[in-house]
Amino acid sequence: MPLSLIQQLTQDDLPLRSATLYQLFKRDWSGEEKALLVTALLELLPQPALPDRAALVLFLAKLARDRCRDWSALSGAVAPSGSQRPLSLRSALLRGLPLYLKLIEASEPQLRLSSLYLSAWLPEGRAHLLPVLLRRLEEEEEALLRAALVLALGQLAGDQQQVRAHLMIRLQAPEAPIVRLGAAIALVRLLRTKTPMRAVRLLVRAIAHPQAVAYEYDTLPWARHSVVADSSELLRLLPRQRLQFALPVLLEALASANCYEALSLARTLLYLGFASQRPGVSCQAITPTQQAILAALRTSLSAWQAGELLKAVETQSQLSAG
Repeated sequence: MPLSLIQQLTQDDLPLRSATLYQLFKRDWSGEEKALLVTALLELLPQPALPDRAALVLFLAKLARDRCRDWSALSGAVAPSGSQRPLSLRSALLRGLPLYLKLIEASEPQLRLSSLYLSAWLPEGRAHLLPVLLRRLEEEEEALLRAALVLALGQLAGDQQQVRAHLMIRLQAPEAPIVRLGAAIALVRLLRTKTPMRAVRLLVRAIAHPQAVAYEYDTLPWARHSVVADSSELLRLLPRQRLQFALPVLLEALASANCYEALSLARTLLYLGFASQRPGVSCQAITPTQQAILAALRTSLSAWQAGELLKAVETQSQLSAG
């Protein structure tokens, strides 16, 4: 079945290819099947005339990402330990590293974007990837791809001070807003408590004025929800004492947020207002800041959302930042 699907991807029939791509992404493949798919795709992807190359690279990125589900997994440079199947899949993915390095410099912007996203989930290849990504950062002119380069570098940086310095430069340089936001995101994930305040303020600005970056952000493969929801989630990686200035922005954003944004903003507000509350303390005995947060939640969220979130405040002594 996997190999027959791969053959269909080479056809000129657009509806067939679209249906095949859907199956490829949505099917629950076994580890062995995934390794077979990777091997077959690596034979096809070097062909410039192959349709949907960018989408196929994104599929490889999905497989690589699923083996690095949390950001801490990216700090190591060795393949994850475990059963033979995951190692077989990881080995198959890593065999394509020379190809990915070429695709990062492809003429098609979308193919470059997908290849950068894939590369970001291959920390084992950072010794080969980082020099190429740093060079591309100096050469790339498109803002969206510069943002992708910054995000990829952030994922692969580890303890490389040179890479961290480049991210700091992008944060402070007269770059496009999406590039500076990418640098802020990368630095928050890398540095956590040591994140520079400029990066924190850029995330808060993205929540306050999402229209400046929303369209480009949504185009990045790194985007999970909207720039508001994702930026709010990132703030919970930071010490709450550094975020008190953001409370008015978060409260205002909550009033016009969609479902995903509202839930993320609510969790961040609860983290800021209640993370240090002692076990057993009633929500009736609260500070003015906490009262403002709860009032905003009751006003802005649907009844069941507010009820669930308020229940979490009453039953947990702390809301985790992670």
